[in-house]
Amino acid sequence: MRACLALTAFVILGGSAHAGDISSDYTDLDWKKDCVTYAQSEEGDGDWANLACAGYRGYPVLIGYDDARESVYYGFPSDDMTAIWESFSGFNT
Repeated sequence: MRACLALTAFVILGGSAHAGDISSDYTDLDWKKDCVTYAQSEEGDGDWANLACAGYRGYPVLIGYDDARESVYYGFPSDDMTAIWESFSGFNT
């Protein structure tokens, strides 16, 4: 009886879940015309800049540039951009 009950529960609860369709949207981003530099290094303070760009459907795209490395973030981050920094490639490789 327990086996039958367990099998029935498995069939009912294990039914296939239907997820929505996966879709993707591509947008061009030209940092020179679509972005605003909101912070950057001063003379002799290294080579870095933070840019905010118009993103898809009102979500901002934030670009962080630091010493020839870039990090891109999509959405609304916390106040501290250093917490979400992730570079695309290794440095000095």
